[in-house]
Amino acid sequence: MNQPTLTSEPTRWVTRDVRWILISQLTFGFAWSLYLLTPKFLATQLHAGPEIIGQIGAVGGMTGLLIVPFAGYALDRIGRRVFYQLGASLVVLMSIGYLYVDAIGPLVYVLQGCTSAAFVLAYNASAALLSDYAPPAKLGQAIGWVGGANVFMHAIATMVAEPLANEHGWSAVFILGIVSGSGAFLLSFAMRESPARPAASASAGSAPATGPRPTLIAILITALLMGSVFTAVFGFVQPYALREGATEVRGFFIGFTISAVGCRLLLGGLGDRRGRRLVSVWMLVGYAVSAFLMRLLDPDLLLVYGLVFGAAHGILYPTLNALVLEVLPGARRGLGMVLYNGAFNVGSSAGSLGWGLLAKYHGYPRIYDVAGATALAAALVLLVGKRSTN
Repeated sequence: MNQPTLTSEPTRWVTRDVRWILISQLTFGFAWSLYLLTPKFLATQLHAGPEIIGQIGAVGGMTGLLIVPFAGYALDRIGRRVFYQLGASLVVLMSIGYLYVDAIGPLVYVLQGCTSAAFVLAYNASAALLSDYAPPAKLGQAIGWVGGANVFMHAIATMVAEPLANEHGWSAVFILGIVSGSGAFLLSFAMRESPARPAASASAGSAPATGPRPTLIAILITALLMGSVFTAVFGFVQPYALREGATEVRGFFIGFTISAVGCRLLLGGLGDRRGRRLVSVWMLVGYAVSAFLMRLLDPDLLLVYGLVFGAAHGILYPTLNALVLEVLPGARRGLGMVLYNGAFNVGSSAGSLGWGLLAKYHGYPRIYDVAGATALAAALVLLVGKRSTN
């Protein structure tokens, strides 16, 4: 089957509607990113050990996975905005719930599930909506932008939340979550469905192939392994750093955000130009380098670790996501977003549980040995699992 060419696509596609999607995602990203500090809250306020933190994180990942069939079906049939609104509403509800947490118990696990579900619903909705406005040749850039809006708030939210918790207690952070989550919900009414959204009967791919493409299964396995490594680096740096004598952990998030957002703004279209599969493979190698560097963690270098990991993740996540959309029909972008993030959540959930147990019995450094090897295995899967184009 002949693929559409790039030359017919418009070069200017950033409209008022696109800007409102990004503004809304920035607001949601701030509200959701307040809960990146949940591991610190669990460790310092509830005295949870690494295995408990891992178990709680695993529940979050599994919750995200459970809503994949529903979201994957409905995003392409009902529309994008309503799912963004559901995600924003969940942030408000879980923020209220955290005001009542004073010990490890069932409520903590439920709230962690809400955290994951909120992200799956809102992020996939806004990413799918932005991809509807983007021409196929700009898919990687578009996904990079909406992800960059979310990642940018990782640093802003943690810079605000950590000193706020130190000065006024964690309740102040949760109240801020209620306010910002409500703001994200209200802003959603300015988001509009794209009139250029592919029809349900469309069968053309989301972008033309430029060479051998990996199968969908290979991409999803890669995303699963990537999610596992991400959780090792991103989720366990807080208790690891605290154990090594750190008093503040936001330096990692600041470094991560600077490089992730910078790479998405400056190099967001790298995969679109150089090949999404090849760029993803090299960024997975960057994942491995990040993990190996953190094996002997120095609390004074949290900013550096964040910079290195942010550069790899900032390019990898949207590039691999765009590769999924390249393989699937254009009318199934919502499904593609959910499948990709669902695979990432499976890896994150399994990884969280496994890394917690590994840290408990063998120490935190062992996590990063295995995580680095896992990233290299993911690169190999993406290299091997390819098929020829027609």
